[in-house]
Amino acid sequence: MVHINCLAMRRTLSFFIATILISISIASCERDNFSTDPSLKLEFSTDTMLFDTVFTTIGSATRRFKVYNRNSNNLTITSVKLAKGNQSFFRLNVDGQATTDARDISLRSGDSLFIFVEVNVDPTNQNSPLFISDSIVFETNRNVQDVKLIAWGQDVVLFNADSLLTNTVFSADKPYLIYKYLWVYPGVELKINAGAKLYFHSNAWLYVDGKLTINGQPENPVVFEGDRLEAFYKDKPGQWGGIWLTTNSVNNFINWAVIKNAIAGINIFPYANQSNRTLVINNSIIKNMSYMAIDARGAWIDAGNCLFANSKEMCLSLAGGIYRFNHCTIANYWGQYVNRTGPALLLANYFVYKQNSDEIQLVEYGMDETYFRNSIIYGSREKEIELVSSYYEQQINAPFNFLFENTILRVDASTNLTDENRFKNILTENPKFIKPFESNFQLDTLSPAKDFGLINSALLFPFDLNNVSRTSDTGPDLGAFERVELR
Repeated sequence: MVHINCLAMRRTLSFFIATILISISIASCERDNFSTDPSLKLEFSTDTMLFDTVFTTIGSATRRFKVYNRNSNNLTITSVKLAKGNQSFFRLNVDGQATTDARDISLRSGDSLFIFVEVNVDPTNQNSPLFISDSIVFETNRNVQDVKLIAWGQDVVLFNADSLLTNTVFSADKPYLIYKYLWVYPGVELKINAGAKLYFHSNAWLYVDGKLTINGQPENPVVFEGDRLEAFYKDKPGQWGGIWLTTNSVNNFINWAVIKNAIAGINIFPYANQSNRTLVINNSIIKNMSYMAIDARGAWIDAGNCLFANSKEMCLSLAGGIYRFNHCTIANYWGQYVNRTGPALLLANYFVYKQNSDEIQLVEYGMDETYFRNSIIYGSREKEIELVSSYYEQQINAPFNFLFENTILRVDASTNLTDENRFKNILTENPKFIKPFESNFQLDTLSPAKDFGLINSALLFPFDLNNVSRTSDTGPDLGAFERVELR
């Protein structure tokens, strides 16, 4: 028995030694298979990385590309480095390591490697954008390749959970970047001049307890949007909070502004101070909201020549107060991401809000005067208007006065349009927007909205959102865009 066990042990030991020798031989062959041929090159998923505008001190989102070894041999990348080294505005992460110069990276045949890149710009105190460039240099077997890096840096005025305690003017010299919130203190006016750009980080809000005055121009509007400027985010809603006008805020004025891609364009609640006009908004666009373009309760709003488009719930929710709309396009074709939950327009003679976490307060608030003239209210749903004067079958007895005149409405067959005190010269045909699902709400040549408007309303807003005259042809067209025929 002892002889047999010794023999078995010798066989086991011989097998173990043979396995080690085979492993060493394989490893040696693999090492030998790392080629030093300088004609073998790497391949890249891109030859140039472009970064949209990068704000000073904030930095960009991380971008990435891939490095491929499509050769039949394994390669050792001798170095991956930024051409400008420590002086570069860019930062690298190579194979999980933050570095400006990575060394001796093995890349086997058929494998790939991720390279992550960020860019950060130091304050320059320059109003104009700064062109930033560099390159990532790869050296493999004395063969040098590179991927170019290009970005535009912009110095900004940064607000981070800040308050304006004195009257303030925003100019077009530099953009403004808001983190968390910017609060306009009671009794303080924030005036924003033509061409100014305000960028908001995720969930950042502009709270106005004082007064907001926006003086844009047709070719130089004031723009409110999120701070993600990559092409992917061009029309993505919900990127920032919105503008909140509190009960104290009156006599606000917005002219030639674009407010886009927020949660809510303009909130006016818990309820407005109706003894003064809350807001005049003209020649402006509010679009791509993950909640509503305007949510107003007990407010007084005068609006003219505006586009309110594409919101997950309603474009306009107007509860109690005074609302006058001339030459407005209210168009809701939301649905690219998730289905929306409301019509383009909701009118009600009450509103509700939570006094605390447990109690819902119902406020009966009369709709004293509301009208829509020379306007279009349309969208992708069968019914784009809701008129609400009851709450869980409880009838609300507050005044509910409204008038739609010389306007296109999308309504279902059950809607009664015979009351001329509420519906006058109404069309229910498709307005034939050029490309509504691509947010082009200009009118097609066969649109029934052409020349159907009242001249008195047109004289209040003689130029459309493209600064085209409404009064130079047969008659004014409905909505915010005048149809121009090619000749």
